[in-house]
Amino acid sequence: MQTLRWTLRVHTFPRLIRRCTRCGGSLYEISGRFRVNANGKRLDVWLVCRCEACKTIWNLPVLTRIGRAALDPQDLRGYLDNDPAFALRYVFDPVFLARNHTSLDPGTLEFTRQGELPAAGEDAQIEVSCAYPLPLSCDRIAARCLGLSRSQIRRLAALNLLAFTETAQRPKAETHFTFRLAADWQNTVDPH
Repeated sequence: MQTLRWTLRVHTFPRLIRRCTRCGGSLYEISGRFRVNANGKRLDVWLVCRCEACKTIWNLPVLTRIGRAALDPQDLRGYLDNDPAFALRYVFDPVFLARNHTSLDPGTLEFTRQGELPAAGEDAQIEVSCAYPLPLSCDRIAARCLGLSRSQIRRLAALNLLAFTETAQRPKAETHFTFRLAADWQNTVDPH
């Protein structure tokens, strides 16, 4: 059995679900830019978002009235430099999103797989990892990575050609999960 490692890379910011108070729209684009405001020795930091429909700005609170001395210098540099990787860290933090009464729109989440597909005719164990907890189920991630539909994934699972580990059977994927593919999985998949 071959062991493959896939790394999922997020390339763009997904949309946030939140009702716009101006137009009633429901999706916000994330700019990836931070707004930092100093009031004496205290800082406020926001992640700048924009309503997809009317372009109204929403400053998503990151930090409120934090003492500059209490802030890690690398974090401050990340805010001031508008580091996209730093912004992604907040965007994929479910506690941060819940605190701000918003969530990610899974339909706007784009990622690519880095790693090889299993060789034909050989069993494979696939270890999938991502730097961020994706708000998608493991079967949806596996389907996108393998170029299959979710019904094809369910069919493979019903035929015992695909099996998720116990941790991957949760409703949403964490930062990593594992699944197994039997050697003849490609021969069983319907082309439609």
